[in-house]
Amino acid sequence: MHEFYQMPLFVKLKVKNIEKSKVWYKNVLDFHSVFDFPDDKGTVSMTHLRGEKYQDLMLIKDEKVNASSSVIINLFSHNIHNIYQTALENKTSIIQEPTVTPWNAKELTIKDPDGYIFTITESIDSNKSFDCVIENVKGKFDRKE
Repeated sequence: MHEFYQMPLFVKLKVKNIEKSKVWYKNVLDFHSVFDFPDDKGTVSMTHLRGEKYQDLMLIKDEKVNASSSVIINLFSHNIHNIYQTALENKTSIIQEPTVTPWNAKELTIKDPDGYIFTITESIDSNKSFDCVIENVKGKFDRKE
């Protein structure tokens, strides 16, 4: 049984093939189906998927999908290495391999089967303070005049 909670924010994505997308989200991002919504013919037309708590997605079947690079969905993970490996095994389009960033994170950027872009983020040192991380970022991007 899935925990019920009011979702403070969730993303709806139009997809061409809900079953194919559900398999990809399960295999690559470890998202699980919360509920499938059938249309009047009994075919799944919308599905609610969940990763960790508050990582909720709604997939909506639509023949015309126009994924854009203007929106990038960011997901926090505790094991970016596993996601990277399963993405490779599932022939996922890798935009950026796991990369250490100045903001105390390792990030992986991938595309789902419909072209939506996801950046997976894992904290490197969870004991670092916000101020320490910001100082490090400022140091990397300050202009040298």
